[in-house]
Amino acid sequence: SEKRRWSFSALFGRRYAWTTVLAVLTLVLALSFPGVRAAASDLLGLFRVQKFTPISISAEQLALLEEVAGSGLYPGEVEFFEEPSEPVRVASLDEAASAAGWMPGSPDQLGQPDLVYMIGGASGRLTVDVNNARALMELAGADQALIPDSLDGAQVDVTVYPAISQNWDDGVVLLQSPSPLVEYPDDVDVTALGQALLEVLGMEPGPARRLSESIEWTNTVLLPIPESIANFNEVQIGGSSGLALTSIDGRNAALLWESDGMVYVLSGPDVAELVSIANSVD
Repeated sequence: SEKRRWSFSALFGRRYAWTTVLAVLTLVLALSFPGVRAAASDLLGLFRVQKFTPISISAEQLALLEEVAGSGLYPGEVEFFEEPSEPVRVASLDEAASAAGWMPGSPDQLGQPDLVYMIGGASGRLTVDVNNARALMELAGADQALIPDSLDGAQVDVTVYPAISQNWDDGVVLLQSPSPLVEYPDDVDVTALGQALLEVLGMEPGPARRLSESIEWTNTVLLPIPESIANFNEVQIGGSSGLALTSIDGRNAALLWESDGMVYVLSGPDVAELVSIANSVD
């Protein structure tokens, strides 16, 4: 079958283990889950995008997913065309922009960053193994039948682009990257796979099916947030809808939003301050 293409006007993230997406999400996900990255997001990632839909995940389901992550099972074979790289400190935003090929936005109210890092892009392919994917589903307590035979051998190609991280001495960090690109077979039933992901995250089949049917998977990324670690709410940043996360202890916060083909993650101690900073990014 032909492959469908989504850029971050059609995609955010695919597989956390490949990426600048890892770097982009790390600032947010540091507030939350370790095992979900290896389990639920490994199983699915054929969608993503302009919208961010958070979902609470219980401590019990998180513990189960951590067991799944330790099982050694993967949903298929992973091949890298370009390996992910570690962040590299650079002297200035101009140097980062020259290396990345685009100029990052910067918050007017903070001035020049104290440190700037470049994070290289990466690309790879997942060739799906249906038996392994179903085994992961069973371990997570989800319905294996949601993974169709036709998915066996399907190839998902992922390209993520260089990211730039700006760091200020007061603890504020702004990381941004152009929209990643995912190509996947156009005959994939994303609603069924969305239901599978929701079940993996602990939802019952009925509610999972209804929620999956209401989500436009081709432009929505689902972010599982452990209920014991962070609270979340929607915020407006310029003309975009964003997601705000606050740790349960109130010490850490982060914003995640997309605008004009660019993904932004802003972290710091206070959500209200971060929203003000985000609205000054130029």
